Amino acid sequence: MERQPIKILVIEDDMIDRALYKRCLQQSEAGAVELAESDSAAAGIEMTHTWQPDCTLLDFNLPDMDGLTAMNRLRGDSGRLPCAVVMLTAYGGEELAVRAMKAGAMDYLQKGHLAADTLSRTVLHAIERFRMQERIEEQRSALERSRQRYQTLLEAIPQMVWTANADGRMEYANRQWFEYTGLDLEDSACMGWDRLLHPEDLERTRTAWDQAAASGSVFEIEHRLRRTTDASYRWHLVRAVPVRTAAGEITNWFGTSTEIEDQKRAEIVARQEHKLEGIGVLAGGVAHDFNNLLVGILGGASCAMETLPPSHPAQKMLQGVMRAGERAAELTRKMLSYAGKGNFQIELTNLGELVCSTCDTIRNSIPNTIRLECHSGCAIPPVVTDPGQLRQVVVELVMNAVEAIDGGSGGISVRSAGVEIDEEAVRRSEFGPAAIPAGQYVTLEVRDTGCGMDEETQARIFDPFFTTRFLGRGLGLAAVYGFARSHGGGVQVESSPGRGTMFRVLLPAAAGAATSPGKV
Repeated sequence: MERQPIKILVIEDDMIDRALYKRCLQQSEAGAVELAESDSAAAGIEMTHTWQPDCTLLDFNLPDMDGLTAMNRLRGDSGRLPCAVVMLTAYGGEELAVRAMKAGAMDYLQKGHLAADTLSRTVLHAIERFRMQERIEEQRSALERSRQRYQTLLEAIPQMVWTANADGRMEYANRQWFEYTGLDLEDSACMGWDRLLHPEDLERTRTAWDQAAASGSVFEIEHRLRRTTDASYRWHLVRAVPVRTAAGEITNWFGTSTEIEDQKRAEIVARQEHKLEGIGVLAGGVAHDFNNLLVGILGGASCAMETLPPSHPAQKMLQGVMRAGERAAELTRKMLSYAGKGNFQIELTNLGELVCSTCDTIRNSIPNTIRLECHSGCAIPPVVTDPGQLRQVVVELVMNAVEAIDGGSGGISVRSAGVEIDEEAVRRSEFGPAAIPAGQYVTLEVRDTGCGMDEETQARIFDPFFTTRFLGRGLGLAAVYGFARSHGGGVQVESSPGRGTMFRVLLPAAAGAATSPGKV
């Protein structure tokens, strides 16, 4: 393949010097040379952009401007020289040479000491260096474009992304990390992120990291991180892979943190629903058999009482049997209610009126140190239910709140309202052990200022007969849950130790009922 001639532009106002440069270059071993000449800087600059030489020999002292000014003009708006430049001058020393090199010249020559081989060698070296610089600049620009693309990608994805050195010290994190944690890079690098971990997850996270770092294996764990906006702990799947040299030495870690709060909630709901479904089947079977036994017991006791004279000593014992049997029958009804197999007398019921009348009825049975307030929202739609069962739900929740206050002073608020549950609320919320579909609902909310519950207790409160303090009342909340579930509704719980508890029962509003509900 024939080699292309080297294009050299000579910008020199002295005609004799131009002829000298031309002769030197043509006699050199540089190969084929194509020359162009200009006697002014302005014309030479124009030729540089149109003719596109490989190298420009630029005289420092020109009639219209000096060489440094000409080089600045050559750069233009791009800030880069279009070709290699060799500065020539009859005067000047090291200071001028340094200024020329800083301005971007590839080399500097004095006119009085030129030889053909010196000039050609200087030109060839200048072209080679310039092309190398161009390649380096192109690679740097490509690398910067790639970095910007990846930076944009990392900032756009919803996951938190981070890198760390071999020891685990964070070196980079994307915007999502800083927005979620509220930390800056310095705090993150100094392991400040461990303050964000849920206390129950801290030790096992450290252990898992130490094992991964020691073995060079992939680090993967599920733990809870505190979100800075609301101080809530949310579940994340964290995964980090080691980056190694060709020799296998770990130089960095590349990690991601993906929020899995919704997935965890769904898993909890599924497990709880499966567990309670099994318990419900068992409770229904036990209640059915138990009820059959009670029929015989109560029937026999009743016949005996009728047969024996009123003064017979056994009458008192038989009365005790009847009372115990009636309590057992009530327990059986609660078990059937929990199992969703109770006998309901269904009718359109006004929740607001029922709640207020029930609160008025039980107010006198509540210690006077506890304040009971009842509030009913406007335009509450009716619900299709058994009023007696619904009244019992109100009683169970209020008495549960009384026991949570445990003889001290406090308050209980009972509210009823109509609400609309949208898809977003269903996605982010946990309505008891079972999820509910979006739609129109009526709500019964009972809030107390009692002792509250931890997460472990909340996970078991709907289990039949589960109780932490009050023997004999363990089926109440289970029956409330069974009642709500049998209506296609749910129960939502909010509680924390020392901050009281809120139970919210949601029941589907009657179809076609006119309402102006709020939104959840």
